[in-house]
Amino acid sequence: MPRRRSDRGPWFWRGMIALMLGVVFALFAVVAFNQPPSLMADTSCRTDRKDPAHTIILIDQSDPFNPNDLDWVYEFVDAEARALPKYGRLTVMTPNAASPYDPKLVYYACSSGSAAEANPIFQNPKMIEQTWQTQFYAPLLENVEAALTDTRQPSSPLVEAVYSIADRADFQPGESNRRIVLVSDLMQHSDGFSFYRLGADYDAYLESDLADMRPSLEEVDVVARIVPRQIYDLPMADVKAFWRAYFSEAGADYGSVN
Repeated sequence: MPRRRSDRGPWFWRGMIALMLGVVFALFAVVAFNQPPSLMADTSCRTDRKDPAHTIILIDQSDPFNPNDLDWVYEFVDAEARALPKYGRLTVMTPNAASPYDPKLVYYACSSGSAAEANPIFQNPKMIEQTWQTQFYAPLLENVEAALTDTRQPSSPLVEAVYSIADRADFQPGESNRRIVLVSDLMQHSDGFSFYRLGADYDAYLESDLADMRPSLEEVDVVARIVPRQIYDLPMADVKAFWRAYFSEAGADYGSVN
């Protein structure tokens, strides 16, 4: 009995070969796109400095935090840390009364990525979360706790600290998703300008020498988490209005969460 000839001509086999080659190239492309970038060993930040985001938290500990405040501060820091994308940079600083334009660096690292961002095909979400907790989150909380319990400072140079942040090489226009978070009672107090001497008067501030140091914060999100006090030395509405005018003139997108 003669063998039955296949109805599949050369175009069918050429198509199958092209399909297989396409699948192979697609797999290579997926693997290539999932290759992690080169990272700095001490911070887990990208060596090419292409950070997808940079959040700077400025914790003003010029007045001591009472125990009831600590929990909400930790929750606030937790939310900022979890909101960072993989390789997003997080910097924690405090104002420096001894050198107002040199705020103290408390913590600096990049997120290794949370389990929510893990690709289950190529990654183990459980291991991703463990790495995030041990290498990024735990050291963050340890350093924040040390900052919150630091000794009381004689002044609170917030304006000077914000100017220094805007002047950082890693916080310039062109950097993606820049964000400043102020954890403070927002009471500016330094030799350059003090609410305690002149009030939260923005016009008076503009007459001071400190006003000549104007930060450039275009396309920067600024959020203030105001530390609760039993008694505020000035009407909080005036304090909020001052900072709204200050950040508006700097070009930032400013908001207060309380």
